[in-house]
Amino acid sequence: MSDAQQQPSQVSGALSQAAGVAYQAVGALPGTADSWTTEGKELQRKGREEAEEARLRAKGEATAERVEGKVQSAWGMVTGDQEALNQGNVKAEEGEWKRDLADGKVPVPSAERVKGKVESAVGMVTGDVEKQKEGNIRAEKAEWTQG
Repeated sequence: MSDAQQQPSQVSGALSQAAGVAYQAVGALPGTADSWTTEGKELQRKGREEAEEARLRAKGEATAERVEGKVQSAWGMVTGDQEALNQGNVKAEEGEWKRDLADGKVPVPSAERVKGKVESAVGMVTGDVEKQKEGNIRAEKAEWTQG
C-alpha cells in the first residue's frame, strides 16, 4: 500500500460517512439485524475522524508553507534578492489560500492589506524593488494589526 493510500483523506472520510448512512438505512428496515445500524454508526464515526485528520494535516502543511514563504520573502527583502522576495510572496500567498480552504473558507484581507498587496504586485511587475518592499511592509503591517 502506498503512502497516499495510507494517509487520511477527506474524500475517503466522506465516503465512509455515506456508507455508514446507507448501513443505518438498511438497519432501519424491519427484520434486519441490529449489526447494520451499529456498523453504520461506526463507519460514520470513522469517516468523520478521517476527514477531520486530513483537514488538520492539510491546514498544518499549508501553514508551514505560508511561514516558509514569509521567511523567504523577508530574506529576499533583507538581502536584496528580488527572485527570493517574489518566490516567497507567491509561496506565502498559496499557503494562506490552502490553509483557509482547508477550513472551508476563502481568505478575506482588509482593505489596507489589499492596497499593500497591489502595491507589491505593481513593484514586482515593473521591477520597482522599493515599491514592492513598501507594499510588502504595508500588507504585513495591516495583517499584524488586523486582529
